[in-house]
Amino acid sequence: MEREQIIEKLTPLVREAFQDDSLEIIDNMSAENVASWTSLSFMQLLSKIEEKFAFKFKIFELINIHNMGDLVSSIENHFSSNE
Repeated sequence: MEREQIIEKLTPLVREAFQDDSLEIIDNMSAENVASWTSLSFMQLLSKIEEKFAFKFKIFELINIHNMGDLVSSIENHFSSNE
């Protein structure tokens, strides 16, 4: 799956989890620059991603996610490793 396709599918999940319909995904998006990004909202987002994309994150992956760019790359890796 291409990065653009991931972002297209991810955007409504991000907007729902962070309760902000105006959010656009950019690589440096993080808790530092999104007011509604809390530990709970991020965990809800991860759950929605696992359901939508039909895979489970590994703990070591989550440790390396510091912003939205890292999250998109992690999702991308799940699809490139399965091809």
